[in-house]
Amino acid sequence: MVHTYQYKDVYLALDVESGSVHVLSQLAYDAINALNAGKPLSCLTKDASNSEINEVMAEIAELKKQGTLFSEMEYTPDDIKSFDPVAKALCLNVTTGCNLRCEYCFASAGHVPHENMSFEVAKQALEFLISSSEDRINLEVDFFGGEPTLNFDVIKQTVEYGRQREGETGKKFRFTVTTNGYYLTDEMLNFFDAEMKNIVISMDGRKEIHDKIRITAGGGPSYDRVLENAKKIVQKRGDKEYYVRGTYTQRNLDFSKDVIAMYDAGFKEVSIEPVVTSGALSLTEADLPKIFEEYEALAEFL
Repeated sequence: MVHTYQYKDVYLALDVESGSVHVLSQLAYDAINALNAGKPLSCLTKDASNSEINEVMAEIAELKKQGTLFSEMEYTPDDIKSFDPVAKALCLNVTTGCNLRCEYCFASAGHVPHENMSFEVAKQALEFLISSSEDRINLEVDFFGGEPTLNFDVIKQTVEYGRQREGETGKKFRFTVTTNGYYLTDEMLNFFDAEMKNIVISMDGRKEIHDKIRITAGGGPSYDRVLENAKKIVQKRGDKEYYVRGTYTQRNLDFSKDVIAMYDAGFKEVSIEPVVTSGALSLTEADLPKIFEEYEALAEFL
């Protein structure tokens, strides 16, 4: 399967099976679209000579031979059904508690009984990952919630146990933490920097957007405190991995401004993603033209 895309005067093709991305001439773009639609190449002759078309088709044939365009499916659906799953990652929901009440939260915005995962359960989770990973060496564990910093002691114990099991099993754990950044002690900062492969910080961009949705349990704003802690994390990280993750909703369909605001605040690793909740903040098909416009604005900015 080949998907084609055009942005201004740039023509692109994605070969789904191989993952290859090709930058095309307009004629090659039109030729691939004709092949996808089962149309005869004679439909191209009004814009190109036969020799130009033959040259493009020869290039397409060579790319197909190389396995980077119109490549064959490596697996059939029946093959996939017969695979034995091999685990490589776990997301540990170490607490249902949260110090924020984000309006779009898929975990009921903190309005659930506060329960913490015990260290014993976390240990069993790591053992499950080890036993289910077969010969895979690198394993990933993300501490999630709720807000995982509210169960920091179990995070520490789990990481220490994982480091112990690395020496005993030959596995390598890559720990990450996803935090709203509202509560951060020096101990947490130092531990996360030393032990986490990646730190993901939730922030929605502009202060006015963030503070409308990511409110505290008492109903107050959280942006200034999150920004201060996020900057501490990034400064401490140096060249280590982190990213600031935002969510766009009906409240900020102009989300390119939020990405630029995060960039201007000093964050160079940014991800912004569509809300997945239902209700007043959810996105609809009618929003797609505006969403496309915003991604194009980001492309121009980058």
